[in-house]
Parts: sequence; structure tokens; C-alpha cells
Amino acid sequence: MLELYFIFYRIPKMMSQLARERQRSPVAWSILAIVAWLGSEIGVGLGIGIIYAIVMIAQQGELPEDPPAVLNVIAYVFGLGAAILSFVIIKKILTSRPTAYVEPPPPPIF
Repeated sequence: MLELYFIFYRIPKMMSQLARERQRSPVAWSILAIVAWLGSEIGVGLGIGIIYAIVMIAQQGELPEDPPAVLNVIAYVFGLGAAILSFVIIKKILTSRPTAYVEPPPPPIF
């Protein structure tokens, strides 16, 4: 439930504010951050599942019927950590862009 708050409210709000300050597309940067969050979380979860399957096949010759419950917790924690890290990286990339600076008009000549 907490992830939904970040995906649908917090990330778009933060990225939109940063993108507007730099005159970039708020929608594009918000979508990029959300895709990075979800992609890294799914990728790490799949990676842990594949590694578990390879190890079990190498040790026992077959996959057990039910994986241990601790595997789900480990996959969730590492997936959430990777999601937060990917968001921080995208945010760092956006904040490294220069802010839009408009020069004031020249002073009047009398």
C-alpha cells in the first residue's frame, strides 16, 4: 500500500516540481521515474526467483513444490531497495541538469 502512495502521488509530485524548475517535461520525467521504479522492482524479483530455481535444481535436481516464505520477504526487500535506488538515480540525473535562468533585460539607456 505504501508503494502505491509513492508510485501514484509522491514520485510524480517530486519529479514534476524538479522538471518544471529546469523547463523539462514533467510528464515525461514522472513516467520515467515510475517505469524505473516498477522495472527495477520486477527485475530484482525475477532475478532472485531465477537464482533460487538454478540453485535448487543444482542441489536437488528438481524444484520444490512451494518455495520458503523467507524467499518472498527477501525478494520484496531487495526489490524495494532497488526501486528506491533507481528512483534516486533518476532524480539525481534530473537535478544535475541546469535550472532555467532567464537574464533580466538590460538597463535603459538615457
